[in-house]
Amino acid sequence: MSEREKQILETIATAIPKMSDFDKGYLLGMGEAMVSQKQDDRKKERR
Repeated sequence: MSEREKQILETIATAIPKMSDFDKGYLLGMGEAMVSQKQDDRKKERR
């Protein structure tokens, strides 16, 4: 894991306890959408 990725994770870990439930759900949804998009991109590359 790069230093930049570590910084991002530390920032998120610090921010999550301060977030509302709505914001936590939004962040989770964005993460899931990014994973889904990445999976779709990989499937297209295999074709």
